[in-house]
Amino acid sequence: MLKRTKDFVDVAARSREFGCRVPVRAALLPGNFPTAANAGEFCFHAATPHVRSAWRSVGLEDEGPLARSRAEPGHAEDAGLAAPSAQVPLAVFFGAGLLTGPEWWLTVALGMVSRVIALDPCCASPREVRSDVVIERPGSGYACLEYQGDAYEFVALAREVRAIWAGK
Repeated sequence: MLKRTKDFVDVAARSREFGCRVPVRAALLPGNFPTAANAGEFCFHAATPHVRSAWRSVGLEDEGPLARSRAEPGHAEDAGLAAPSAQVPLAVFFGAGLLTGPEWWLTVALGMVSRVIALDPCCASPREVRSDVVIERPGSGYACLEYQGDAYEFVALAREVRAIWAGK
């Protein structure tokens, strides 16, 4: 398993720049969110609609920067978005707003992502997962935890997310 933490673009400012909603709690971001020139270039991982559905099944809402209908496969051409791809990382965002909700939200959200990327045929081998976990640092920017490894170990990232929230 390989994990690396780095700074990430200001998600709120970038969302506003593109005229998109600003995520507060949990969201699926386009894999090319930091580099896209405009919202029409957003490219989501192919598993995004499956993760979104899994989250809804447990009462979590994707607050991603685009309305659901624009980000779903099949609507990419209509919305001017790049087609969904397994080549971009699955980018999962956890905002400081999750700190005000039940503690289980983070673990369940990561568990549902783990389940989808382990079982979905559009994903690589469950042993070779690549994902970006973007975390809002309360009051001090954003971090990105780049993950490469086993889908079944993905839920263990909850410790790192909580450590970033705690300022460690």
